[in-house]
Amino acid sequence: MNRRQQAQANATTFPDISPVTGNALNEFPAMTPSQALDIAQAAAVAQPNWAALPYSERRRILLAAADDLEAHLGDHVQTLALEIGATRPWAEMNVHEAAATLREAAALTSSPIGELLPSSDPNVVNHSLRIPAGVTLSIVPRNAPVILSARSSAISLAVGNAVVIRPSEESPIAAGMILADALHRAGVPKDVVSVVTTRPGDGRQVITALIQSPHIRRVAFIGSTPVGRAIAAQAGAALTPAIMELGGKNATVVRHDADLERWTPALAFSSFVNSGQVCMCTDRILVHRSRFDETVERLTTIADSMMVGDPRDPATDIGPVINDSAARRFAELITDARSAGATVMAGGDIDGRHARPTILTEVPTACRFATEEGFLPIVEVLPFDSDDQAVELANSLEEGLIASVMSADRDQAYAVAQRLRTGAVHVNGPSVGDEPHVPFGGIGASGMGRLGGTESLHFYTEQRSLYVH
Repeated sequence: MNRRQQAQANATTFPDISPVTGNALNEFPAMTPSQALDIAQAAAVAQPNWAALPYSERRRILLAAADDLEAHLGDHVQTLALEIGATRPWAEMNVHEAAATLREAAALTSSPIGELLPSSDPNVVNHSLRIPAGVTLSIVPRNAPVILSARSSAISLAVGNAVVIRPSEESPIAAGMILADALHRAGVPKDVVSVVTTRPGDGRQVITALIQSPHIRRVAFIGSTPVGRAIAAQAGAALTPAIMELGGKNATVVRHDADLERWTPALAFSSFVNSGQVCMCTDRILVHRSRFDETVERLTTIADSMMVGDPRDPATDIGPVINDSAARRFAELITDARSAGATVMAGGDIDGRHARPTILTEVPTACRFATEEGFLPIVEVLPFDSDDQAVELANSLEEGLIASVMSADRDQAYAVAQRLRTGAVHVNGPSVGDEPHVPFGGIGASGMGRLGGTESLHFYTEQRSLYVH
């Protein structure tokens, strides 16, 4: 056995508990720092052979993996329902978007790997080359797990790197194994794509060890801002380039001329999809005062009609929050909001892990939800009187991940969008959504760097200069 096989064989195990049934879905290796380092070393040994393959072979394998993901769609939907409480639409979107990400990565395998630069000496030719970085680490959360494991790994593989995936302890299957198994079945060597699983509470030590390893040459972290700050500091100390895709306190701006009949369902989707457990979810809906009451009324009607329950039931709109800690935090935020004087227009209740979609108005700035990312099915609606005030409110917090502007006047909406301090803005679309070939990431406390398209191609390669005399 090589180091990866020995590490997996020697690890103790931990149960993967379903938030839906409370039962264990499977047992996974609870790896120690030393075992994780063995996996990183095995990846470093395997990476050169993967990089040496013709680009057409890496392309063929990535395309086959995409087909494999979609061929097992039914199984994956069932897994995501049980492991993270995903409803069928959210689970299907995860699989299809992950497959699309693999296909986009496959298209990048034949991207230019260098350029010729002029020299002041006519006898010299300067070559600027891009070569694979080596072994990269993907730290993947549980909320959109299949998409995010692909987003942080596919282009790295396309350019010739090996990848170590560290999935959330709460979704080792969906955030790691689903993608890795598809890639392995398609032909990626097992040491080129490895999954490091850890029991709850052990992740910090294992991630620290991996970041400090000389074998890890890139880090992509997708998760909360506090954890991202710590990981960025560790990567900086190791002089390892890192991308941080962090949380948001996202705003959707509804201008005075917005078609509310058309766009209120999009507001509800942006606020409550996957129980609000999406970094792109809207936490704040900023509405022109002339349309405020109508917006709240329409949104409340939709929220009150939403079915909360077992995600395996096709009638369910919203499944459970991921764990008891999230359920407690929902109750705490609602209690705090009520105590501070906010008005609960819809929801506010939770039964076990099943939280009702909740709409708040008149939220004081001292209220926790006014500044904390919810990551729960809670949204605040607040009025504004002018575009200038809407922009000021939207830009008032340190996060800057994504936003949305809704208006019948697309040019004016675009003008407002350009003034918002976020990494991405949707014009006349819900805040939840992106495309695999488009760079995505935040600014400010929402992160640094971008994943997707040529931005990832540059991140996952090293630039080298050759002076040919």
